[in-house]
Amino acid sequence: MTTKLTWDEITKLYNKEYVELTNYDWPDEEIHPRSGVVRVHSSDRAEFYKQVGKDTPVDSAIVFVGKLALPKDVIFSPGLRRVVANHA
Repeated sequence: MTTKLTWDEITKLYNKEYVELTNYDWPDEEIHPRSGVVRVHSSDRAEFYKQVGKDTPVDSAIVFVGKLALPKDVIFSPGLRRVVANHA
């Protein structure tokens, strides 16, 4: 796909998927990009990163669209770090 989509369009088309965006507009003060061209997308993280590794562009942004479900007993997970509830 080479069409630039808005963030709303991306969230509707690629909900619960990993997405690599090129030609994106992502202001520093905003949590989500405003728009971008979807180069790669997949709901499977391993497959996504396999595809992202092919013909990697000079500049791209990688985002997960939607809300990630935390594994049981995980109460905090920034940047893939886990803090597990204490079961003392």
